[in-house]
Amino acid sequence: MNKAPPPQRGAVLILFAVLLPILLGFAALAMDVAFVVMTKARMQNAADAAALAGASGLLAGDNLANARLTALNLANLNGYTADASTVVTISNPPGANPNGTTPTFAADTTYVRATIVQTVDTYFAKILGFSTIALTATAVAAPGNLALPCMMSMASNLSGALTITGNGTVVANNCNIDVNSTSPTAMRITGNVSVTASAINVVGGYSKSGNGTISTVTTNAPVLADPFASIPKPSFTSCTYTSFFRTGNGAITLNPGTYCDGITITGNHSVAFNPGLYLVYGGGILLTGNISPISGTGVTIYNSGNGTSYPYGDITITGNTTVNLAAPTTGIYSGMLMMQDPANTRDATFTGNSGSTYLGNLYFPRAGLTLTGNVSTTIPMGAVVAEDIFITGNTSFSLTNTYGNSSTTGKKINLYQ
Repeated sequence: MNKAPPPQRGAVLILFAVLLPILLGFAALAMDVAFVVMTKARMQNAADAAALAGASGLLAGDNLANARLTALNLANLNGYTADASTVVTISNPPGANPNGTTPTFAADTTYVRATIVQTVDTYFAKILGFSTIALTATAVAAPGNLALPCMMSMASNLSGALTITGNGTVVANNCNIDVNSTSPTAMRITGNVSVTASAINVVGGYSKSGNGTISTVTTNAPVLADPFASIPKPSFTSCTYTSFFRTGNGAITLNPGTYCDGITITGNHSVAFNPGLYLVYGGGILLTGNISPISGTGVTIYNSGNGTSYPYGDITITGNTTVNLAAPTTGIYSGMLMMQDPANTRDATFTGNSGSTYLGNLYFPRAGLTLTGNVSTTIPMGAVVAEDIFITGNTSFSLTNTYGNSSTTGKKINLYQ
């Protein structure tokens, strides 16, 4: 009779007891590695944004101190402020790499380096003797040929900061769509719309419903700087016109100057803007009715006021309107078609018919912008930059990044590291 084999249970328990600390160590290491990878990615996004902001500031004419401050602010917006565990450094020229190697552009004063060094606490890896880990992220930016955005929403945490709905199309030709909001639904796409761009970058997240199509969206993108922040803002001196109001029928010609208490045109008119700067100081602009065409070349409109004796107003173009306006291609307002005072939070609304054209940048840094139109309306623009953007209707919006004339469109910012 064969003897039964000796029991193995005790040996298995001993082996398990020996291996358990090793298994726990590997599990702890895996969890901390995942945490480190996520933290390093956030640091890199912040460093990229800070370097781009600093280089953009220098390109726009800021001195080094202001460019450095802009870059530090962008790092702060992305969650990295200098403290006991974090060091944020902005270098111009960029100097050597953190690993000690020297790039070819080390002494080039057009390049800006942003470096973030952070000491992070570990969690489970402490049992292996690793209580902290030092992480470094660096980025270098300088003038290059990277396209600036065609469309940019600047709201910091708004849901639907960019909303596109209806049955139309939005095409950003060889340029980007950027959304700075951190909301999980910062961008909302609904309906049968088609959205196409070189890149769509969203700091937060996005939602999509309906049968529409959309280019690839990058979420958790870095916060980007205002591309038009350095453009001089016209200042008020005196009124050229006060409470400009026209109704009825016929052709109307507007001349450059300061329009206090706004511009209101209703009825059946054609409206021609002569070339120059139109400072609307209080009251805003209302063009409504059968206003067609609204035309002008070399035109810049700045919507301002003082909030008291000249209250801020909005810009509303609505009705059976056809717009054909073009910005100047030279001078300090090159490429700028419509600008709004950052202190003016009144929203703008543009409604157009077939053939409407805005050739220039639409800039509403602290206000919303609604773009809507009828079937087969194509509106090519320079760039749309607003607090929030709402696009609706059965229309086709085609955007081409036109920052001034051809001699200035090459002034872009690239990441080189």
